[in-house]
Amino acid sequence: LLLEGNCGSYYDCIADDMRQMSFVIAGYWTVIIAACLIGNVLVFKGFGTATERINKRMRDLTFAALMRQEVAFFDKRSVGSITSQLQDDVAFIFAFSGEPVRTLVINLASVVTGLTISMYFMWPFALLSIGIIPFMGFATALEMKRFLGEDEGGAEDADGTDSPGGIIVETLLNIRTVSALTLEEQKCKDYEAALAKVDGNVMKESAVSGSLSGLSIAIQQWVNALQFWWGGWLMYKYPDVFDFNSFLI
Repeated sequence: LLLEGNCGSYYDCIADDMRQMSFVIAGYWTVIIAACLIGNVLVFKGFGTATERINKRMRDLTFAALMRQEVAFFDKRSVGSITSQLQDDVAFIFAFSGEPVRTLVINLASVVTGLTISMYFMWPFALLSIGIIPFMGFATALEMKRFLGEDEGGAEDADGTDSPGGIIVETLLNIRTVSALTLEEQKCKDYEAALAKVDGNVMKESAVSGSLSGLSIAIQQWVNALQFWWGGWLMYKYPDVFDFNSFLI
């Protein structure tokens, strides 16, 4: 009975400690959620405001520069091409100064914060993390290229006069000349060659894309394996200095 009572008291004490610890962890998570929410709102608000101000400044400066041009400038260029160029250039600036810069700042802040915490709890592991950052960046770049389709060939001249669309437009605009010179078969051959050029070598491109995708995953998995092995070795050799909680952090 005495042993049962002691065990019951021990279990009750442990249960109370676990309940109290769960409340503490829940409070920490609440603080983290609030910080992430406020931080993301401020980041998007700040970068959005800065990007919109840059766009407005570029539009104003470009319009002022156009107003200083001579009349002959507008005789050689149509109003549609000028307005389209103005719109496209500002859109390019918006695309470059918006999401890429915001993503770069967030990633750099994450890397610096993670390395600082790692240096405090397990500095040998932090040094390993610094060494594998280029490999992880290379693997991530390969994965993003495959996701965005940048590693696919055959699209260099998609908007040029040698493209299928360009040949069709040129042929239809000059259909009288094509008919008078009997160039129908030649234009058909040019169109077929342009289609084959756009399609490219499907087998080769598929093999390259698959190899790059596998290489990206392999690099990431080997990096994870190296980190687990290094952390386990540190805990095995220096149990008084590094513990499992430091490794998890």
